[in-house]
Amino acid sequence: MSSYGAIFRSPGFLRVISSQLFARFPFGMMTLAFVMHIQFVHHSYAIAGLALGADTIGAAISGPVLSRLLGKFGTTRVLLTSASIGAAAMVGIGVLNASPLAMILMALVVGLTSPPIQNAARTIYPSLVQKKHLPAVYSLDATSQEIIWVIGPVLATVLAAQFNTMLVVVLMAVIQVSGAIWFCSNREVSRMVIPRPSRKMGRVLGNRVVVATALLGLLLIGGFSGVEVGTVAVVSKAMAGLVIGALSLGSIVGGLALGNRVKSRWSLTILLGVVFVGYAMIWIAPTDPIWLSICLFVSGIGVAPSLGILGTAIAYNLKPGDSAEANGWATTGQLVGYSAGAALSGIAIDLISSSASFYVSLIFGAGAIFVAILAVDVMNPNRKSSE
Repeated sequence: MSSYGAIFRSPGFLRVISSQLFARFPFGMMTLAFVMHIQFVHHSYAIAGLALGADTIGAAISGPVLSRLLGKFGTTRVLLTSASIGAAAMVGIGVLNASPLAMILMALVVGLTSPPIQNAARTIYPSLVQKKHLPAVYSLDATSQEIIWVIGPVLATVLAAQFNTMLVVVLMAVIQVSGAIWFCSNREVSRMVIPRPSRKMGRVLGNRVVVATALLGLLLIGGFSGVEVGTVAVVSKAMAGLVIGALSLGSIVGGLALGNRVKSRWSLTILLGVVFVGYAMIWIAPTDPIWLSICLFVSGIGVAPSLGILGTAIAYNLKPGDSAEANGWATTGQLVGYSAGAALSGIAIDLISSSASFYVSLIFGAGAIFVAILAVDVMNPNRKSSE
């Protein structure tokens, strides 16, 4: 744990990681908040699902585009502008009794203007800590995300129950703007000049590290959606949140315990193997919530360290001017993976059984291991950059 102590003693690091975590907190509330509010207004889960899908598509498109603009127009200008426009669209969804089409379009705007806070932070981290600490930094960054996914949904449901769904959506907008202001007010952020991209839009996809990172993120996150959809289908709604939370808890434990130890060229493959083992264990008792929680905790142990390796690979192998866009493509891969996994899981449940969604997780998990083996030299933390 000594490396974590050195990281937190690095000037500005704690300010940057805590402010970016707060600024991104609405993402942990968004799924439930949008579904609950739009269903309440229009009495239709279909409309709520379409709006959520529009937001996801928008975010997948905006990830690399807005991240690329960080170097062209400056971090503060891009983040504050996108955060403000997105927040205005959130307020519109919350307070306007808009038509279904208008709701879906506003959700699309939320996604298209999703501020690339995390991508900006990941681009800045290498300037804050020594290079030898970067694997632990990116693992810690991935671990901190789990706080969003543990607390966010719980806060959304509690506020909706105690007050109303409109308050939750408006609160998301307030947090997004205030969080972006806090993040940008850090001198490490405001003074950081991200170089203009050295290539045309999309050319970073010619780098094998970027392609491997996006594909591995797609497969890793796609597996999550399989177990999440499957859990909701096989256990009670009251237990589903707790069971899914076990995966986040495992990820936190794995990130803190293993984040500073992933130095072997086979580390990523081994960690993805841990995730796969947890998925495979589910089939011993796929409808038992306690057993499911244990299995997802095991899978979670490999999650944050794996995501940390993916972030480190981009930092090691791309120039600062290109790394923001590369992180954007990595985010897009994860969003596509989650959407694809959720869609395939729903189909599997309808056609086969309520637990068939777990097959999707196994397939995605096996695919991630296969790609990691093929890309073992590309993702090697000791590999010298060709950039």
